[in-house]
Amino acid sequence: MPNRRHARRTHRDAAKLAAAGNHQGALAVYAHAEGEFRGCLAVHPEDRATRSDFAELLADLAASHTAVGELVEAYAAQRERVAIATGLEVGSVERAAVRLDLAEAAVRAGRYLTAATEADAALSLLDDVDAGHPGSPGFLTLADAIARAARVFYRAADPDLAVGAADQAARMLIAAGPVPAGATPNGTVELLRDSLRLAAALHAAAGRTRLARGASDLLAKHCPGAGPVTAPAPLTLRGALETAARMGAFLDTGLIERLCPDPAGRAAPPTVSARCDLGFAAVALHAAEPAVDALAATHPNLAWRIATEVHYLLIAADRQGERNLHLNFRDHGPAWLAMLMALAGTGKQGPIMHDLATALAELCERLQTRHAAARHEQRFIAALRFVEAFRDRPPR
Repeated sequence: MPNRRHARRTHRDAAKLAAAGNHQGALAVYAHAEGEFRGCLAVHPEDRATRSDFAELLADLAASHTAVGELVEAYAAQRERVAIATGLEVGSVERAAVRLDLAEAAVRAGRYLTAATEADAALSLLDDVDAGHPGSPGFLTLADAIARAARVFYRAADPDLAVGAADQAARMLIAAGPVPAGATPNGTVELLRDSLRLAAALHAAAGRTRLARGASDLLAKHCPGAGPVTAPAPLTLRGALETAARMGAFLDTGLIERLCPDPAGRAAPPTVSARCDLGFAAVALHAAEPAVDALAATHPNLAWRIATEVHYLLIAADRQGERNLHLNFRDHGPAWLAMLMALAGTGKQGPIMHDLATALAELCERLQTRHAAARHEQRFIAALRFVEAFRDRPPR
């Protein structure tokens, strides 16, 4: 008979091995604890205490998987942790931290669609924090979260979002002043260093020399000894849309300014949700879908940048209950599906295709629920076939 007390004791034994650096040994012991917890939840699936304990185990399990380079397994553990933790009576700070952990695990595993949307969702949970006053409750927590999101956006989203987040995080972390050692779990000093390095690199890559020099000077002042990093010339959403417009593939050029605020300004958006009024999400979709379809075969990088950024914007709008998107989903959903399906033909390989399948599966389910699939049967069937080919298989 599964026993929660025994499961917790086994978890503690594994954590001791991990703390000593023996992650491979810890994983074997974690597996025993995991089996015990799954057995407990099979008998009492809604037991909050067991769910909470199991979520903690999954976090530690993911850390050990990461330590030994098992990034796919770490991502799976973090994803299940989010599912298990759903419904637990925890505050927004705790929920944001869990989603950021998933975003970071996703980016390491190459699951960029999940990474960007989870980072944005995490920051949205901290919307009630006053980002303008260092003494306000939660200020440092928000600063840390934006810094972590900047690292995710750098790998998974528009570089202009990454640099906006890095700049804001750096300003906030410096304004917060010295932080006692161990005051935050993710290392505020490390996050300040990474934010300044990222800001310097992205500003330099975009030709913003003055801003790059300013970030480098702050890096030298606050993180002496930390070397700069270099970034390749970034493919931003603005750059992708402007290129598509010159090619005649993107026709609503007036929308570019609305979707792509200046990344060098003090009001540069640090999140997907902040880049524009979310009411423009559906407008952006219908402008972008023909462009993505036209570019997918010949200019796949442009197609991916445009489609993924619009997808992130739609997810943000959907999460915040944007009225037009919800009321007219039978019109918007098929265009959303078509835009993402165009990416399936770009020849890209790897984990991102599994992420694309996850996004398509969720859209297909909603289209069926809203009775919008029948009118688009051919594309809907093609999407289901893609999902079946690339969907995540159930855990062991």
